[in-house]
Order: sequence, then structure tokens, then C-alpha cells
Amino acid sequence: MPRDDFAQPIRDAVARRASFVCSNPDCRALTIAAADADGSKVLYIGKVAHISAAAAGGPRYNATMTPEARVSISNAIFLCSNCADMVDKNGGSDFSIDLLNRWKAQHEEWVRGNLNRRVDSPLSEVAGSHEASGVGNVTALDIEGPAIIKPGTVSRASGLGNITATRIGQRSEE
Repeated sequence: MPRDDFAQPIRDAVARRASFVCSNPDCRALTIAAADADGSKVLYIGKVAHISAAAAGGPRYNATMTPEARVSISNAIFLCSNCADMVDKNGGSDFSIDLLNRWKAQHEEWVRGNLNRRVDSPLSEVAGSHEASGVGNVTALDIEGPAIIKPGTVSRASGLGNITATRIGQRSEE
């Protein structure tokens, strides 16, 4: 039986970051649904699983990890109950730490890219290279509302005057 040493706030955060969808890219099962018998209840089959085992002898145990690291969000992945059981079979030998970390990262990217599809979404995604140069007010990247700045995004501004590489938030009256 897998140990669940994660504090409730960690379990909640991992599940929410995964949007209650299994992080296995070959599964992506929704793990929460309304219960038929009682409209105030839900059916829930999600599990927050350890990427590296919490205790010696467990699947993918890493003896160099600290106790704090074992129960941190970085060592947790959200899966449906079937996939959580599957990744721990055979001592976890079929599902490496690298693979589970890749699933987790790819899934969180998939959630951001696929589940926030409103045309008028208040959340923007920023990626790529943003460069500007000139004289006066020069801004390479101007983000007015909430945004996810993707890893690897670069913002550079150069010139003379009021130079800003990245401005985040509402514009001030100029």
C-alpha cells in the first residue's frame, strides 16, 4: 500500500495544477465527477503519488533525498488510481523518476495550453524572444493583464531614454 505523507495543501495543489486529470499522457482520465445519488458529493479517483518513494524499499526510492524533499510538491505527481497503482508495480522499474517528472511537466504544460481556451481569457501566454531598441520610451515586452511567462522567454530592450525590457501590469498614463 503506497504511503501518502503529503500534507493536505500539497495534495490539493498537485491535484489542482493537474486540473484533476491524470498526468499519464496515455490516460488523461478525469478523476472527479458529480455523484449520482447525492448532488452535493463527488466521485473521486485521483491520487497524489510520490515520484521517488517516501520510504526505503519503495518504488524509485532515492536515498539522497531529504525528508522535506520527499513530501514536497516537486516529488508529487497527480494520477488516476489505476495509473498510480501501475507506476508502482515491479518496484517502479518500468516508470523512472525522469519519466514521471517528464509526465508531470508535460501535463502541466498541456493543462495551460488546452484547458484555458476562452477567446476572451484574462490569462495570456508569453513565449519567444521580444526585443526592442530606439530612442524615447522603449519597451520590448508589455504585458497588461495576468500572464504565464513560459520558460525560455527572453525580453531585451536597448536605446536612449526610458528603457524597459518587460513591463507587467496596467500602463500608467504617459
